Amino acid sequence: MKSPYLVKIASFAAGIAVLPFTLGANQAPSPAAPADLTVAPYPSPSFDRVGWDEGKRKKLRRAFWILEQADHDYASHRAKAMNEIRLAGKIMDLDLKGDGYGGERPQWSDALLREARRDLQEIVDPSAGAEHKHLRAAIKEIDLALAAH
Repeated sequence: MKSPYLVKIASFAAGIAVLPFTLGANQAPSPAAPADLTVAPYPSPSFDRVGWDEGKRKKLRRAFWILEQADHDYASHRAKAMNEIRLAGKIMDLDLKGDGYGGERPQWSDALLREARRDLQEIVDPSAGAEHKHLRAAIKEIDLALAAH
């Protein structure tokens, strides 16, 4: 997983390594203007920028898997919810694949959708980033699926 932080650190390290060569090794430093070589501390990394601990990631995978098991007859709302979850997963570097197996009886299928909705509601944050926007859209699609069925 490539992190913007790692790219910045690598660029910074490369700049520091090249610095002695660019200052002019043959020139003596001017006594009138001493060089200020202090470096401001770099902010510590924030690898978990939206609080996606492994437990929440598992719930997201589980919700996607549950929707895969559900019946296909939901006026395409089940598939739209799966796509929204897939988009949220993509933002978090989760590769969620599959279109579903279907075939569950309607009463079991509705229960599966409700269970996936509950899992998504437990991890969605109304004030957070783009992945949460997709999760809220997935919850809305599940609600529409249950109303259409």
